[in-house]
Amino acid sequence: MKKSLRLFALLSTVAIGAASLALFAGCDTDTPEVTITYEFRGTEYKVDYVLSRKGAPQTVQHFIELADAAFYDGTVIHDYQLDGIFLYGGAYTLQDGELEEKDYWTELRNYEKENNFTFTQTVFARGKDMSAYLAEAGSYVAGGETYTSESTRIPLYTLHGEFSGNGVTANSKSYSHNQKGILAMAYTDKGTDSTTVRTVRSDGGANNNNEKEQDGDHYSTNSTTSIFYTFSGEGRTDLDATNAAFGITKDYAQYQALLSAISDYADGLEDTDGDGNKFTTTEHVLANQYDPIDLVRNAKIYADYNVPVQPITIKSVKVTKY
Repeated sequence: MKKSLRLFALLSTVAIGAASLALFAGCDTDTPEVTITYEFRGTEYKVDYVLSRKGAPQTVQHFIELADAAFYDGTVIHDYQLDGIFLYGGAYTLQDGELEEKDYWTELRNYEKENNFTFTQTVFARGKDMSAYLAEAGSYVAGGETYTSESTRIPLYTLHGEFSGNGVTANSKSYSHNQKGILAMAYTDKGTDSTTVRTVRSDGGANNNNEKEQDGDHYSTNSTTSIFYTFSGEGRTDLDATNAAFGITKDYAQYQALLSAISDYADGLEDTDGDGNKFTTTEHVLANQYDPIDLVRNAKIYADYNVPVQPITIKSVKVTKY
């Protein structure tokens, strides 16, 4: 088991207060590194990223734990936006050529059970907001604990959003969407419901007497699971208010090699395909189908994804420096 998993295996889901938050700053380095290996048309493209614990400590820990659990391995880029400026991935696989959403919550809880491990928790829900899901699932076991609709603090395995639009102002922001090669966490639409959650915040929270745990935060801004995106443009500092940019390419030329291969292939389609086929096809996909929050799951919210017709696979995400 890798070092990060050994470190956090001793944490219980409930005991996640100030002592565990101190671990975010006390881990090996402020700048861990990961290598994402993409595959496109039979060729592998390895891209090294430098992460910032100083800028987004909880986001970095979340991403590292998912990588160590091999959650990302075999997923695909499910949304290719604006000719490759945004590549979204980390939540879908391809089954018989169709997108299939991974059951994030079930997979992570099964991983805990099978590996005697507890994922670091920063967001918790009330059982009454999950009562239909709990009834359907029969039980909700997380971190070795069993929860019911009467529980008041159920771990969600989602991530507290470390960005200014979520009231996070104390963290030192290391990366911005004003830079090329940004790695950031993404969100899906959770609707306009008023579901609130309890969060453990790395910055102490806003207007909460400096308490690190706060009740009443909105689920929509504390609901990221595994979806991430890479951004190859510049000058979109507006996105810093809504998404946590927690990493950047170590050598942008590595990433550019992938983008160039995609661009060359897409240009070839336009030049040679008499039917006018494009590199992407739009799929109308039901999002949040496994979300444990009743109002979100039952809202039946759809998303339109520009799915590459030639798959871009994430073969692996490996932590190379902790």
